[in-house]
Amino acid sequence: MTLSAALHRFDGGDEPVRLVVSESAFQHGPAMPLPTTPAQTTGDLAVLVTDKREAVVVTGALVSDLLADMGVHQPHVLTSEGDILADRPNADFRHALTGWKA
Repeated sequence: MTLSAALHRFDGGDEPVRLVVSESAFQHGPAMPLPTTPAQTTGDLAVLVTDKREAVVVTGALVSDLLADMGVHQPHVLTSEGDILADRPNADFRHALTGWKA
């Protein structure tokens, strides 16, 4: 299966944007237009459904490809090894990932 993702603006604008790399750090890269070409990766659907780690690996690859065009080369909460770095999001997002308050 081929997975594809793109960044879209909800305001319909085409001005350059700055990417916020985490909800707490607010480190901004240079202002640039959103990429026009979607990021793509492939994955085995049967494996993605049964293996959560493989689903995170494929998601991480897709997000990394998408963010690379914006100057960020690793997602804030996903690793290429298939780990979710649950300590990085704020408490509300962490609760959504883990199911418990931290």
